[in-house]
Amino acid sequence: MSEGIRKPNAIRIAAAILVPLYTGSCIFLYWKFMGWTEGSVYESDLPAHISLAVDDGLIYSLISFILIGLNRLRLMPVLPVILGLFALLSILFTSRLLMEITDHKMGSDAADLAALFLNIFMPCYIKGLADGRYMGMHTSSIWHNSTYLMMKWMGLWTLLIYLKLEKDISEKLTLKSYIYFTVVFTLTTAAKPNFFLAAAPVMFIFLVIDMIGKKAPVGRLILFASSVIPSFIVMFLQNSTLFAGNSEAGGIVLAPGRAMTAHTGYLIPVSILSIAFPLMILAMHVKELAVNRYMLFAWLCAAVGYIQYFLFSEDGARALDANFSWGYAFTIILIFGISLVQWMQDVKDTFCAGEKAAGKSRKKKKSSPEKRNRTRQMIKKIYVAACGGVLLWHTYCGVLFFVRLLGGVSYMMWG
Repeated sequence: MSEGIRKPNAIRIAAAILVPLYTGSCIFLYWKFMGWTEGSVYESDLPAHISLAVDDGLIYSLISFILIGLNRLRLMPVLPVILGLFALLSILFTSRLLMEITDHKMGSDAADLAALFLNIFMPCYIKGLADGRYMGMHTSSIWHNSTYLMMKWMGLWTLLIYLKLEKDISEKLTLKSYIYFTVVFTLTTAAKPNFFLAAAPVMFIFLVIDMIGKKAPVGRLILFASSVIPSFIVMFLQNSTLFAGNSEAGGIVLAPGRAMTAHTGYLIPVSILSIAFPLMILAMHVKELAVNRYMLFAWLCAAVGYIQYFLFSEDGARALDANFSWGYAFTIILIFGISLVQWMQDVKDTFCAGEKAAGKSRKKKKSSPEKRNRTRQMIKKIYVAACGGVLLWHTYCGVLFFVRLLGGVSYMMWG
């Protein structure tokens, strides 16, 4: 594919306009969030996070240090810019992940534009199935929670490093890369532990697969596995800060479905509509899970995150916070990303390559097998086009949600 095709001017211009516009809009949104006191206009968790860190001295996340530092330096007005930078970093690391999983066949401009929409997609919403466009639904596009905003871009950064190392542990796992990955992984866990809870079990599964397949010396694999130890220590400290000696905070409980069904009585339809596009792509390529490690990794992370969200909850003052949802929320951008890449390839194979083949077949007399093949191709075209239609639905819901946020509508978006 030529450079001109891979990086058309229209895509470059669109990325150059839309990404800064989105970043500036986020800065405006976070500035409004900072001023929220009560009511539903520009409702956000941000003032509560600031109060917990600055007023109560509760340090349970990496962002707590940022909040305390800004307050002591009297630079709190800079916070919206920092959070806007987090939103931009989420796009940039999503873009780099897209380029990594396509082996850099996707150009940087196209990747940036795709990454922007991946950070905006929302569930396909049908009124009445959940309490709102956010409440009761599942999404990775979340703007109201500062700890999640920090975890999101750092989690994408961590995975970018991990996937590069995992591709060739024997060659790429050096002492320097090991320390680099361990530090970033630990800091991401410090931002919010849900990333670790969703991703680490899948990393362990892949490690076992590599060990069985003798992909790398056992010593290197064990060294790679030890990178999670500091994260375990961080989670222990976070748990002690949040729960130890605090009877009102409650604790973690096994309560299947409680958190997930707090705002919906239709869990299965809501779960499907939240990730309708990735599920449609998975249905068409489910056999490829055995050979496509990126696809397998993304879906395993999503499965782990979903199971944790379904099984666990908290009691006490945090009973309705659904804090086990954040890990699954993060993994949704992974399955959307891998599905978008696969769908773009399907469009190319089905409509571009398919038209060339169809042109040649018209010149020949059609046999029965050729007719059956044409029927299959037509069915595939309809299905791929339907996937595109569902993707547009996700996009519409995301853009509508974000525009309404900018207008002051509560992130809960009831009704």
